[in-house]
Parts: sequence; C-alpha cells; structure tokens
Amino acid sequence: MSIKYQLKRSIKRKTLAIKIKENQVLVYAPNYLALNVIEQWLTSKQDWIEKHLANQQKSPLAKSVLELECVTFMGKTYSLVYESDSVQSKVTLDGDVLRINTSKRVKHIEEKQLSLLMQFAAQQLTSYCEEKAADMANKLKVSFQMVSVKHIKSRWGSCDTKGRLQFNLQLASAPLWVINYVIAHEVAHLQVMDHSHRFWQVVKMLYPEHKKAESWLKENGFKLDIFKVSNFRKKVVEGDGFEPSKAMPSDL
Repeated sequence: MSIKYQLKRSIKRKTLAIKIKENQVLVYAPNYLALNVIEQWLTSKQDWIEKHLANQQKSPLAKSVLELECVTFMGKTYSLVYESDSVQSKVTLDGDVLRINTSKRVKHIEEKQLSLLMQFAAQQLTSYCEEKAADMANKLKVSFQMVSVKHIKSRWGSCDTKGRLQFNLQLASAPLWVINYVIAHEVAHLQVMDHSHRFWQVVKMLYPEHKKAESWLKENGFKLDIFKVSNFRKKVVEGDGFEPSKAMPSDL
C-alpha cells in the first residue's frame, strides 16, 4: 500500500470516508469491513488524495478568528477581548470592542468562544441580508419566504424553489459590496432559477459590478474561513453507500 494513512474504525459508521487534515490522510471505516476492501477502495481514490494533499500544502490558510486581535463583521472592525469570569457565557458590544465572556463552568473554552462569535456574526449577517434582499426583491416585484445563515464550505449562497434564501456565515467578514453581490445573485434566482443569460441580466440590473465581486471572491474567499478552532483545511470524500444531501436547486 503506497498511501500512508491512519485508520479509524467505528461501530456506528456504515460508509468509508477519507479526510485530509494537516497533510495527513485519515480513513474512517465501519468495524466489520475487511482491511483489503478498505485498501482497495483507498487505492481507487489515490489521485484524489494526492491532489488534495498538494493543494493543502500550497494553498494559503486563513487564521482562526480566535488568533486575531481584531475582526471585521459587516464592514465594522472590532477589537476582541476574551474574559472568563461571567456567570453566563455571552458577547457584549462596548463601542468598537467585542467582549467574549465565557462562564466559569465552561470546560472547552475555545469551542465556546468560537460558538459565541459565530452567533454574533450570524445575527449581524442575517439582519443585513434580510434588509438588502427585501429591497432587491421589491425592485423585481418578487418575494422570498425567509433568510437564514449557515456555516458551510460549498457555496456562498443558495435559493430554493420555495423562496428560501441561505447565506454562508463566512460572508460576515467580507466587504459589504461583496456581500451585496451574493445577495443580488440569490435574489435574482427568485425570478430566474437557472444561470442562463437572462439570469445574469437580472443580476447585472441589481448589481452592475457583479464581475468585480465574483473575482474578489475567487481570489480572496479563503481569507473568510475564520470560524475554526484549529488552523487547518480539511477535505472529505465518501465511499459507496453514502448518500449526500441534495444541493439547493441554485447555488453560488
């Protein structure tokens, strides 16, 4: 076997999976699966493994928000102050200072601090996206059902056939003009669900400089990946028998 890997078995797992983490290959497998079956499957994924190991070594990584002294959310820059003397874990805003206070009872402090910051960022981004999406939807004379924010890796935003708009939490630290483009992209899907020429005409009407924002995301999107405890990039590929969740009908 030419691939060096660490095998992790589990009673509950029913599928094979590979994770590339900190330049290491981790293989997750069901307890009952024979080693030769695992290695045969792993060999079939060798090109994928080599590609993502190479990408991980050369790709720049964003720092975790927990490593930063200042962070920008929705165009505003805040100094971060961490405290652990509170009865209740919470984030308080004091001018341009964000105080992240964890309860004395918290055992996993970094995880809690990250969770608190994510909640704050999600609230800020959701409010902003709701307001901007409503303005853009009014221009098109369309409506949407709801706006939600989720920490995802695969896309910046999505819109489904029920009019539900979803945005990536990582956008919270992007420039406002970039966030506006993503909102315009998803609102345009309320009128045109595909990526046809007609769709891009709608996007252009809502946001004339959409190409500039698209380029920014391609070149700088990795910098927004700050919501993590450890500074590593991970990739997962699932084996036969795994049924991934279906993507939204339209995504960015």
